[in-house]
Amino acid sequence: MMIDSEMQADVDAQLLERGAFTALEWLIDSGRLTGADYEDWRRGELRFLDSALMGSKQEVRSQLQAAADYALRLGLVAQRQDFDAWSAEPKAATTPLHASADLALHELIASRYLPAASSPQMDLFVDNRVVAIVNGLVRALSARDLGESRRQLDRLYAEAPTHADLGGFDRLLACLDRLAHPLEDLRAELASLSGLRSTAQRLLGFQARDLLVPAWRRIAAVSAGRPYDPAADELHCSFAHVEAQDWRAACDSILAEPLWPDHPSLCVRLAISAYHCQHRSLGVSAWMQLCWRAPAAGAAALEARSNCDVGTTALWERYLECAESVALDAQTSGEPELGPAEFPAWLLLQEPGLAIQLPAALAARATPAEDLFRLVHDWVHARRGNRPNDELALRKSLRTASPGLFRALKRSLDGTRGANSRGSQRCDRAE
Repeated sequence: MMIDSEMQADVDAQLLERGAFTALEWLIDSGRLTGADYEDWRRGELRFLDSALMGSKQEVRSQLQAAADYALRLGLVAQRQDFDAWSAEPKAATTPLHASADLALHELIASRYLPAASSPQMDLFVDNRVVAIVNGLVRALSARDLGESRRQLDRLYAEAPTHADLGGFDRLLACLDRLAHPLEDLRAELASLSGLRSTAQRLLGFQARDLLVPAWRRIAAVSAGRPYDPAADELHCSFAHVEAQDWRAACDSILAEPLWPDHPSLCVRLAISAYHCQHRSLGVSAWMQLCWRAPAAGAAALEARSNCDVGTTALWERYLECAESVALDAQTSGEPELGPAEFPAWLLLQEPGLAIQLPAALAARATPAEDLFRLVHDWVHARRGNRPNDELALRKSLRTASPGLFRALKRSLDGTRGANSRGSQRCDRAE
């Protein structure tokens, strides 16, 4: 099965950042499964995980099958993961969990794909006590079983006192232990947990989420209601919500800040969180505010490897091509070049439907770039309302204000000229 470009980019990003592709992790990263529903399933409160999936179950199955085929074509090795229900009682019998009543879909969701060199050859280690202890320690930490984690770590110290990962497991155990106590020093806990992120991912793999998310939620609860302070950016609860992948809570906490558009980090968090919530208009509005308020930061965020909003990234790349063409013309004509601040107006030209979802008042200040956005917004509504005189006047204003964007408009109209109304054709002739 062929894989679409967005799904391929998601697989490639996981491989690059984490060394493996995990289907369950993709479901959470893409917003098709919430972290809360995942935890309900792990506690045994959901019989089948796929009952909580957002969108078409058939579409999810097709996407996962395409990702699996792509991973195998890359030479990765499929590895099945087994999940047991978390128990509140230490050493209680665990219950195997099922992702779906459909065996094929269950296998797709429960699979991860690793490079062959990274895939453990367990038949070679059946009698290796250290490997067995490490596996038991990973399971106990992921299940947040403090007593069993301590027992397995003590065994590891006894069996392999020079083991390279003893320090890392010690820190993970300390993190688990702190969950049972009130959080006294927010800054210290934040620094500790931020520094633990890579260690947890290396030692626990995808199951690092099971240990770290409650710790991040604990920080979010303590920092909730704290006003945003640019000098203490990570102390705002939105930072912890994003780390916990609680995308809705992140959006809500940022939107509660009346001056959020003035702060680049809040704009980026809102854009990414809205993407995961599949709330595109909110995400686009966050990108627009970032480009207007902090153009350099907007360009850097849109081009960052960590930016998962591949749709907006693709539009940004097209915009850069347009801006490059304008820059060449500017060398001879002296017209102004296009920068990140003009991206929102260009985006509105490419997707006029956004003018229905986003109000003109989104551009709240009297800057040249925001004036352009309002001008294009008015042009879209004049065109939709079949008001050719207004449309002509607005196009002339756009040509004066930004020749580069005007040419982008002309190209857009040329692509749909066969569907133009008579009034719009009259505008073209008048120009």
